[in-house]
Amino acid sequence: MARFAYRAWDQTGRLETGVLDAESARVAAVSLQSRGFLVSSVTEQEQLETAGAQVARFFRVGRRELVLFTRQLATMISAGLPIVGALHVLEEQSTNRRLRTIVQSVRIGIERGGSLSGEVEKHPEAFFPFYVKTVRAGEVSGVLDTALNYLADYLERELDLTQKVRTAATYPLIVLGFTLLVAVAAVAFILPMFSRVFASFRVSLPLITVIMLRISHVLRTAWWLILLLGGGLVLLTAVARRTESGHRFIDTAILRAPILGPIVSKLAFSRFGRSMAVVMRSGVPILEGLAAVADALGNRVIGSSVESARERMRAGMSMAEALGASPLIPPMVVQMVRVGEETGAMEDVLNKVADYYDREVDNTVKRFAAVVEPFLIFAVGGVVFIVALAVLLPIWTLIGSIQR
Repeated sequence: MARFAYRAWDQTGRLETGVLDAESARVAAVSLQSRGFLVSSVTEQEQLETAGAQVARFFRVGRRELVLFTRQLATMISAGLPIVGALHVLEEQSTNRRLRTIVQSVRIGIERGGSLSGEVEKHPEAFFPFYVKTVRAGEVSGVLDTALNYLADYLERELDLTQKVRTAATYPLIVLGFTLLVAVAAVAFILPMFSRVFASFRVSLPLITVIMLRISHVLRTAWWLILLLGGGLVLLTAVARRTESGHRFIDTAILRAPILGPIVSKLAFSRFGRSMAVVMRSGVPILEGLAAVADALGNRVIGSSVESARERMRAGMSMAEALGASPLIPPMVVQMVRVGEETGAMEDVLNKVADYYDREVDNTVKRFAAVVEPFLIFAVGGVVFIVALAVLLPIWTLIGSIQR
């Protein structure tokens, strides 16, 4: 079997493009003709498609694009448009080549008899497990458009929250990066100019100037080694995140970080509340939903705690008892879940948990911004002061020796 890309016109005169599997180009053309298509071209695409699929799986589709796709698909299905027709429209409208290739693959799979959930599951670079299980629940219950709208709401809220965190982190990172760049330029290029002047006058250099000159020498002669070590550290981190133990180690370190840890933890429990509310609303079985939610929290350590709670629930414990047995689950979450179990309003309670942690993340980010600004001013001033001191102290010594 080989894979062939085709261009053909349907019975309404609309140009159709896609990919199908066949023994030969002739068999592929006959198959298309039997479905009422007027074939324009059939080209073998097996190697090209395989390479494209590998590239597509390496890069992930952004959440903003996924939100737009999900919302538009829900709207078109609610309007009565068949899934295949809706996917065809989205495929033509998509400006993202990766997403367009994935949507085309999903559409072709459905045309061959597959389900939407089964086809999107084949593309983990775009559709995460929680997304797939929610779509499957919508298909089983006959409310696919409703499930897709729930997913779009969930993704929009999560995107808004993560954007707030990124926006708050952008300013400090830019300032720190610029400060580091200026400091390296001053130490590596400006300070050596003064060192030649000091050497010609045989001025006794203070300790701080000697230290800065040695740092300057290292930066000018071993810059390639510094870049190599930095690149190696980035590569090592990327490789470690691809292993279970390495990913858990990094996630544990992040949770223990002074400022980043609380933000990541609150983001995780905001996602927990929001995604569990979607699970309840869309009809996904709770144990199956918890498995998908554990993968969607963004932190393997917290996800493992939720997965352990799922196993305890399977053994007969209530959800509140199972969550309370984990030290990483905040008592507030456990108490709110217990209230939801007692009142039968679990979905509303979980939404309130998500809203609470949304506010907590927002407040933490604002406090971080308020604290980091004076710290940055102090850091920038400190760097300028040290470099200036390393230059000015020998000059003062030189002026003093001339006056004597």
